[in-house]
Amino acid sequence: MRNRLRILTIALFSLASVPAAAQIDSTAQVRNAPMLDYEHPKQYIINKVKVSGIKYLDPEVVASISGLTKGDTIMIPSDYLSSTLKTMWNQRIYSDVQILTEPVGDSVNIEIVLRERPRVYDWKIEGVRKGQMSELLETLKLKKGGELSDFVLNSSKDAIRKYFAEKGFYNADVSVRLENDTTLENVVNVFFVVDRKNRVKIGKIDFEGNTALSDRQLRRSFKKTHQKSVNIFKGAKYKEKDYEEDKENLIDFYNSRGYRNATILSDSVYRINDKRLGIALKVDEGNKFYYRNVSWTGNSVYETRQLNDMLGISKGETYDKKTLHKRLGIGKHADYEDMSSISSLYQNNGYLFSSIDPGEVVVGEDSIDINVKIFEGKQAKINEVRISGNHRVNDRVIRRELYVRPGELYNRALLMQTIRQLNQMQHFDPEKTSPGIDLVPNSNELVDISFPLEEVASDKFEISGGWGSNMFVGSVGVQLNNVSLKNFFKGSEWRPYPHGQNQQLAIRGQTNGSYYKAISLNFTEPWLGGKKPNSLTVGLYYSDETDAYYAWQSGNRHFRTIGVSVGIGRRLSWPDRYFTIYNEISYQAYNLKDWSSFLVTNGTSNIFALKTVLARNSVDSPIYPRTRCR
Repeated sequence: MRNRLRILTIALFSLASVPAAAQIDSTAQVRNAPMLDYEHPKQYIINKVKVSGIKYLDPEVVASISGLTKGDTIMIPSDYLSSTLKTMWNQRIYSDVQILTEPVGDSVNIEIVLRERPRVYDWKIEGVRKGQMSELLETLKLKKGGELSDFVLNSSKDAIRKYFAEKGFYNADVSVRLENDTTLENVVNVFFVVDRKNRVKIGKIDFEGNTALSDRQLRRSFKKTHQKSVNIFKGAKYKEKDYEEDKENLIDFYNSRGYRNATILSDSVYRINDKRLGIALKVDEGNKFYYRNVSWTGNSVYETRQLNDMLGISKGETYDKKTLHKRLGIGKHADYEDMSSISSLYQNNGYLFSSIDPGEVVVGEDSIDINVKIFEGKQAKINEVRISGNHRVNDRVIRRELYVRPGELYNRALLMQTIRQLNQMQHFDPEKTSPGIDLVPNSNELVDISFPLEEVASDKFEISGGWGSNMFVGSVGVQLNNVSLKNFFKGSEWRPYPHGQNQQLAIRGQTNGSYYKAISLNFTEPWLGGKKPNSLTVGLYYSDETDAYYAWQSGNRHFRTIGVSVGIGRRLSWPDRYFTIYNEISYQAYNLKDWSSFLVTNGTSNIFALKTVLARNSVDSPIYPRTRCR
């Protein structure tokens, strides 16, 4: 029987090249002839490469990944096998890797002995609510049937800890329990065991080095990071992302008070006890600065006097970087919807590619000279206007609401008005419309505008009931906000109703049975004729009230009303485009029989009425307004 000697790879290769996880529970071995001389490596030709110990992987694929190929020449001992070992470990799918060699004359047989990591049958999380478990599993995106990996386990534990840290459980502990599946070989169920521990809140926020501004003022500059107080509406949870943002807010606050060079020298988050964290910040305020002179370079379209008036900065005022950038319309403090900035002044006149750069020159110990450099560029015209994401609203219906059109000069004010009009339609998600607008330069004088829309449900269905005056009253109503009347009699367009033209149809009925019943119908065409935004509204109404208070009675008296109304609405351009005027003519007929609580007891009365409404509405969104357009 051939004498074989097994020697641990640790004697041949440096363990520094092997992952830490591999060093704990696995070995790599070389099997050699007894006369192997380690001081004088010998060259061998690989005769055979064999892969053993695997069940789910293809041996030929594994052999090719190893880099060991039949017919190649290899030195034994050498660093080449350690590189192969590292390659196998880096795949993170093996729990044990061994490389065995058997020299036969000038040839060598190599065997790669592997032990596959167990496969995961199911992932579960213990110690959390059902809703949290579903949310976590969706976030972690763990796959069933794959190999168990230390990397996946560790990264998942970190993600779970971060999830609970965001909810205030800063000390949450996560461990892993593996259970072998009872029906399948080399298959496990993985349990993440969560111990949230106590919720941790911020006990106090302290500042050091501040003399000009108090601790209280600095704490108020934090928008999301607050210490625990009697104000129950201010959360005291610690979130790292919010804290980093609030450190920037702190510097912005100093800058807005004239402290141009204020910095945070150091900060730390420390544990007060199991339920409280403390935050300590050391600041250097620097000197307080004031504006001296403001000059402009590169402006030819607008005079310096006009730009100075818009900027509104006087000599001797406290330096305020936030206000300066906001009025210029640049940087993170710029409000894209604000039409009063200098950037908007240029962009409202076609200068889309203009840029504004305020240079600052420190004069003495406390003064700042501002030189605003303007690159005006050329006026840009709109090349194409693209719309996407609309499936139920016709392109033509959307395009007639646009104030930006091909061939016209780019105008940011009209672009913002277009966004408002799209929001007023209530068919698209306003949170996606404005951020999704894409301005793509076609050249230095042309720009393409894209509106990626996301449709939302806007139809309404209502059913309600109530009890009063010893009777039950029920009502039901439906409001369809995207009807297409011209397709109303086309059976193929009923999905579930003819849609696409942005016409509104509302039907509502109310009754308690024999005593009272009413029904109303309203229809609105927002663009009568399709060329101008002149709306047509038609309404019908009928009600019948009797003296039959209970269902088993029949009425002998009644008060019946029938009405019809027709109204025309217009958008006005003066005093501004937010004004509308609505004129309506209506007719109502009252028919009474032995009804004693009205002006007449029997007969029919008729009423004709004219109504005019002048209104102004500048909110950006009709459902959840966040600002008003100016």
